[in-house]
Amino acid sequence: MQYSPSSRFAWWSAATIFLGAFLLFQVQPIISKMILPWFGGGPAVWTTCMLFFQVLLLGGYAYSHFLISSKNLRRQTVIHVAILVIAALTLPISPDVNWKPLDGTQPTIRILLLLAANVGLPYFILSSTGPLVQAWYTRFYTGQSPYRLYALSNIGSLGALLTYPFFVEPSLTTSSQGRIWSAGFAVYAVLCAALAVAAGRYQPATTSAVESPHSDSESTDAMPRLEHRMAWLLLPALASMMLLAITNHLCQDVAVVPFFWVVPLSLYLISFIICFDHPRWYRRRMFAAVAALATFALCLVMLGDEVDTVLEKTRIANLLTTVGVNVVFEDLVADIVVEAGVYLGVLFLICMVSHGEMVRCKPAPQHLTAFYLMVSAGGALGGLFVALVCPQLFSTFIEMGIGLVLAFMLAVTVLADEFWNAWALNRLWKQCVAFAICFALLIVVVRAQFVTFTTDAVISLRNFYGMLSVEEDDLGEPLLHIRELLNGRILHGSQFLDDDRSQNPTTYYNEESGIGVAIARFPGSDPKRVATVGLGAGTIAAYAEEGDYYCFYEINPNVRLFATTRFTYLGDAQQRGASVNIELGDARISLERQEPQRYDIIALDAFSGDAIPAHLLTREAFAEYVRHLNDDGVIAVHISNRHLDLTPVVGGIAEHYNFSLLRVETDDDGFAGEAGSDWLLLTRNDRFMNDYHVLESSENVEPGSYKSIAPWTDQFSNLFEILEKPEWMPE
Repeated sequence: MQYSPSSRFAWWSAATIFLGAFLLFQVQPIISKMILPWFGGGPAVWTTCMLFFQVLLLGGYAYSHFLISSKNLRRQTVIHVAILVIAALTLPISPDVNWKPLDGTQPTIRILLLLAANVGLPYFILSSTGPLVQAWYTRFYTGQSPYRLYALSNIGSLGALLTYPFFVEPSLTTSSQGRIWSAGFAVYAVLCAALAVAAGRYQPATTSAVESPHSDSESTDAMPRLEHRMAWLLLPALASMMLLAITNHLCQDVAVVPFFWVVPLSLYLISFIICFDHPRWYRRRMFAAVAALATFALCLVMLGDEVDTVLEKTRIANLLTTVGVNVVFEDLVADIVVEAGVYLGVLFLICMVSHGEMVRCKPAPQHLTAFYLMVSAGGALGGLFVALVCPQLFSTFIEMGIGLVLAFMLAVTVLADEFWNAWALNRLWKQCVAFAICFALLIVVVRAQFVTFTTDAVISLRNFYGMLSVEEDDLGEPLLHIRELLNGRILHGSQFLDDDRSQNPTTYYNEESGIGVAIARFPGSDPKRVATVGLGAGTIAAYAEEGDYYCFYEINPNVRLFATTRFTYLGDAQQRGASVNIELGDARISLERQEPQRYDIIALDAFSGDAIPAHLLTREAFAEYVRHLNDDGVIAVHISNRHLDLTPVVGGIAEHYNFSLLRVETDDDGFAGEAGSDWLLLTRNDRFMNDYHVLESSENVEPGSYKSIAPWTDQFSNLFEILEKPEWMPE
C-alpha cells in the first residue's frame, strides 16, 4: 500500500483517537479503585466518579467545540499543545494519602475535589480528543464522514474497560497501574501535539463538505432542527441515567468491585459502537419491540408475588405447568445470575434504542462538535440527576423506576412512528386498540415502580451511603411489636418496643449467634472491650455491662442518627454503666489513626445492603484488626449473604495470621425478632475454643474444607471464585 501524507494523517488520527479513548476509560476504574476504600467502599463512590467523568467529558467537548470554532489555526495549535504540556506535568495520577477523609461527612464534594486535583487536567484533554481529531480529519478529507472514527474511539474505550478486570487489576498493584497509565499519557501527549501541529499547518483546497449519510438535514449548512438537538440531549441522558441506576442496583446486591462497574459501562459503549458504525446495525422495529417487551417483563418480575397471584387465580399457572413451563416470578430475583442478566439485558436494549434514535438525527460533519457537545451534556445531565438530584429529592432509589417508565414510553413511541401509517394501523379502530393495549401495559409498568420503590416505613433517609428506613410491625400482638432498621432491602437490626423485651438482642445478634457466643463466653475478668465495624441499630450494645467499653465504627451519619433516636440499645447500655463511643468515618481509616486499643472482641458487620465492602476483608485490613486486638481476643466476621460464600476469604486470612477458625450458624425459625446468621470466629484463645458452650454452638473450619483462593488484598479481590452457584447450574 502506498502511503501519501494524507493517508499517513488518517492512520495518525486513528492511532491518536484509539490511544486517547483507551486512556480515557482505563483511568476511570484505576482511580476509582484507588479511592474506593477511603469512602466506605459503597456504590455511590463509582456513581460520583462517573458524574465527575461525565461532567469533565462535557467540558472537553465544549473546549473542542470552541477551539474548532476559532478560525485562527495557529492559535488552535498553540493552545492545545500548551494544555497537553501542562497536563503531562501533573503526572503521575496516584492521589496522596493526605486526601483520606477524616470522617464520613461531605463525601461527594471530597471525591470531586480529589479527582479534579489528581486526574482533572489529563482527563479533560483526553476527553477533547475525539471531536478535535475528527474535525481535523474533516479538514484533511473534505467530503468524507468522520463518524466511523467515533466508533473507533468507542472500541478503544471498550478495550480499556474489558482489559481492566481481567488483565490489569489481577496483575498490577494500583500504584503500578497509575504509573503505567501516566507513561501511556505521555506517549499520547506527544502523538496529539504532533497531530495538532500538522493539522494547524494544513490548508485545504476547498472547504465544502458533504452531508452525513445518516443526517436528516436537508442542507449541510442548515442549522439542525430543534427536535433533533433536543434528541441529542435527552436520549443520551436517559441512557446515562439507566447506566448509573442499574450499576447501583447490581453493586448494592453483590459487591462494589470494578467488574460490576465495567460490564454495564461496556454494554453502554457497545451500543455506541453499533449505532455509530453504520445505520444498518440499528433496526428500529426489532430493537424497539424487544426493548418494550424486555422492560415489561422486568416489571412483571419486580411485581413478583402479585403476578404469581394473578396467574394462579386465572389458572394460567396451571396451563403453563401442563406445557412444561413453571415460572415463579417472585423467585427470579433470588438468583443473582438471572437477576444480573435480566437487568444488563434491559440496559443494553434501552441504550440501543436511545443511541440508535440519537444517531438517526445526527448532523452533517461541520456540526459534529456541537453534536458531541450536546451528547456529552445529555450524559452529564443523567449523571447529575442520579448522583446529586435524586439523593436530595427522594428517599428511595426511584431513578431506576423513572428510567424504566421513560424507556418503555420511548420504545412504544418508536414502534408507533414505524407502524402508524403501515397496514397494521391503517384504520382508526386499529389505532384505538393499539393505544388501549399500550396504555394498559404502561399502567403495569408504572404499577411495578410504585410497588418496588414505595415502603411502609416510619421514616426513610437517603444519602451518599445508601437508603435507610425504619419500619414497624406489631404482628397483632403488643409483646411482638418490633421496630426494624433496613438498608435498602436488607435488615440491619431490630428492637422490641415492649420495655421488658427491648434489651433482648435480636436478628443476627441473638444469644445463639456468633457474636452472641463470642461476647457471652469470652473468658477472663470483666470489663470487656468490644469494637464493632458497622453500627446498625446498635444491637450488639445489648450485651454491654457495667464497666464495659463498646466502640462502634460507622461511616454513615444517618445510621448514627437512627441508632441514637429510633433505637435505645446504646442509651440503655450507658444507663447500665457501660461506656459507648461512635467513631464516625471509615473503619479502616479510623483504626489506622488510633493507637492500639487492646480490644477483646472485634465484630465485622459493615455490609451495605447485601454488598461486600471488599476493603474490610483484605489482609491489610486484618493487619489493622490484629494490631488493635488482644493476643487472646476474638474477631467475629458476619458472612451471611445470599450470593457469596465468604468462607474461603476469611479462611485464607485465618491461615495467614495463624488463627483457629470456628463457624457459628443459626437458622431463621420465623419468629419475630429472629434472623438466620452465619458467623466466623477467628481466635488463638484455647480457653475460649474449649469452652463447653462454644463447642456445642460451633464447628471447626479446617484448612482444606473450603475452596482455596488467592488472598484478598487492597490491590486484588476475585468475586467470581466465591460466587454461590445457582441450583440450576451444574457443578
